[in-house]
Amino acid sequence: MPGKFEVHQDKAQEFRFTLKAATGEVIAMSEVFDSREACEKSIESVRKHAPYAKLVDSAASS
Repeated sequence: MPGKFEVHQDKAQEFRFTLKAATGEVIAMSEVFDSREACEKSIESVRKHAPYAKLVDSAASS
């Protein structure tokens, strides 16, 4: 079973998503969005760009 994105709306009518592993463990949480559409666009951006993301160790450059 693959991981999944869950979209949540809070009491202030703001949206955010949570990315969960197949085990249900939270991998990442998003910033807050004013609309569901903006939240879903952000999910699509993560899907598109994550395969190409590089690991940068900022602690090593200190």
